[in-house]
Amino acid sequence: MQKKVLTFMLAFVLSLSFVTTASAMGYHESDIEKYIMGQLSNAKIPGGSVSIVTSGKEVYSASFGDVPETTSDLKIGSVSKVFTSLAVLQLADSKKLKLDTSVSELVTGFDGNSDVTVEELLRQTSGYTAEQSIKGDRIPAPDGKKGEYKDARINYAILGKIVEAVSESDYSEYIQKKIVKPLKLESTYTTDEMSGKDIVGGHDNIFGLPVAKRAVSNDDKEWDAVSATGIVSNAKDMGNVLSMYLAAGGQTLSYNQIEKIYSDGVDCGKTIFGTNGTSSLGWIKTKVGKQDVYYVSGAIDGYISAAFLVPGQDVGIAMLFDTSDVISGNDVISELMSNVVCLAIGEKARTIDSKAVMMPHIEFDVVYVIAFFASLLPMFMMSWWYRRTRNKGIGIVKTIVDVVVHIALPIVIYQFVPVIIENVLGNSLGSWFMIKKFLPECYYITLIVDVILLIGVPVKVIAAIIAMKKGPVDEDEEMAEDELFENLGDDAEKSDEDKEEETEQITSDDVKQQESDETSEKSEKNEDENLDGSNDIADKDGKTITDISETEQGVSDDDNAEISDSKQDMSELENVTEEIAAAAEEDDDIENVETKNDISETESQDEQADALKTQDEVVKEFKTRSGKNKKTEEYESSFEREAVKALETDEHENSDDTNDELKDIKSDSQMQTAVPKIKKRYNPQKGMPVKIVVEPDDDLDN
Repeated sequence: MQKKVLTFMLAFVLSLSFVTTASAMGYHESDIEKYIMGQLSNAKIPGGSVSIVTSGKEVYSASFGDVPETTSDLKIGSVSKVFTSLAVLQLADSKKLKLDTSVSELVTGFDGNSDVTVEELLRQTSGYTAEQSIKGDRIPAPDGKKGEYKDARINYAILGKIVEAVSESDYSEYIQKKIVKPLKLESTYTTDEMSGKDIVGGHDNIFGLPVAKRAVSNDDKEWDAVSATGIVSNAKDMGNVLSMYLAAGGQTLSYNQIEKIYSDGVDCGKTIFGTNGTSSLGWIKTKVGKQDVYYVSGAIDGYISAAFLVPGQDVGIAMLFDTSDVISGNDVISELMSNVVCLAIGEKARTIDSKAVMMPHIEFDVVYVIAFFASLLPMFMMSWWYRRTRNKGIGIVKTIVDVVVHIALPIVIYQFVPVIIENVLGNSLGSWFMIKKFLPECYYITLIVDVILLIGVPVKVIAAIIAMKKGPVDEDEEMAEDELFENLGDDAEKSDEDKEEETEQITSDDVKQQESDETSEKSEKNEDENLDGSNDIADKDGKTITDISETEQGVSDDDNAEISDSKQDMSELENVTEEIAAAAEEDDDIENVETKNDISETESQDEQADALKTQDEVVKEFKTRSGKNKKTEEYESSFEREAVKALETDEHENSDDTNDELKDIKSDSQMQTAVPKIKKRYNPQKGMPVKIVVEPDDDLDN
């Protein structure tokens, strides 16, 4: 009668709680979704799913990232303990076992006498450690201190064996028959049954980057037992399980067993909320604000998940994520999950630092790089070691150093890296098995470092034998080696210099090509202007230039610039100069014939225009000498100025006449004809012929 009254009162309280919580949850739904969406990138989470329920229904569910739906299956890892503890409590309900019964009375195969009870396995105070596992059919004795909380998979591996022994059925069959079907779970099963199932792949964090992996069944059934970490489920199904607990067990579990879950247990240290917690029957109990919160969380390779119960507000939350990172990511995801619970019960949530995941990984990566290159150092010093061995032999000190570096050091690394990792990260990573499973980059870097150091043993033994046979290094051999290294250094320097010269040459060629293009365009433009002007200018006087004296060389700054721009064309114009000179003599003969035969000036202009059209450039030849004083004179035309600059004077007696005759030069054709004649007449053997391109100035009419 008293039990019925208590049950009625509990149902009444839960109904009131449901009414108040339903309205509260409607208020917090948008805040929860906004928070999760905003923190996924900071926590470096590829994807996940969430379900929030009350004792009667699901009030919110969502999936994020690469988890397509809330019904998508993921491995739930340590949250599998919820199903195992539920199965054991069901057997206690049916009077098939008692929680204070010694485990050795229920299963066989214990090594030594064991007085561990079922309840101690549920609370994880049995004394078993994280490194222990069942070996075949043999169950080891606890290595730790009984009564202290230790999160060890072996506790729930043994409970799985108890379920099978007491129920006389396979663990997977019991879960399907007594839990999955009564709760109407649509997609919950063990990893032994995952063949052909569509399971979302997980992610390992390698060097700070999430690397996708395919979901596989547990590869070590003895350590990673199905009853400890081997359940596959989804957010929807996990929400239904939590609703059952909030509804006082319903038809699945009695209220008496629910009360035992909610009771206090042994202190288990800090929780994911940053508060102190106690170990209950398969759950961790802590206080958040004014509410008692019960939760189970844990990671398996590639996945992390958690389930939360807040009976005081009739709230249950299941969160599943497809990533695992023991260096920093798991802590960040745990913080995110605890903040979601805080929002659901009306507490404040903390923002996740965007650097919280990457910075610890960067620190580990620096250590990996240093360790790798340090292991290569003995190989880099082999040349020095070999020469020293040849000169001084194998000494005791050197032998001891080599033994320490190549034999003792790899052994020390192998022994102490797991100890260092466990002290730095915790998470029960005190064995190479755990490191390979949850920190694969550390495992393989350490393996590579040890192999490199061990390879040095046969290498140095062979090198030492060769060195002893050859004996000390003589002077000729030493000089040859030094010369070889010098040549190698010179080759390296030359290679760098060649690269620099090649770069400079490419740049210089580009500049020269650009200047050549500009000069060509300018020359073509001036030629067109000269040809057009020659049609309008007539040679009115018809006079032949007879005397002209050489003038001093006077090349202006502008002319120097033109000559500088034209240097690259000099080689091409050498052959053209002779053709121009010949053409000029032919023009002289043509003028004489024109004078004798009294040919009209119009015909002479047409012939000169035709001759100009056949020329690509206007070229004149002049002589240069050095050491002469320059004159400063004013000329009436640019053609007169250019002609005077083209000739070096020797102070001959006809210089004044030459100046007078140059004043009458009005066109390129007249200058082209006059310059060769003056050269031949007054100074045919002096100086060096030089070719330049004459371009008309802007002060000319044409």
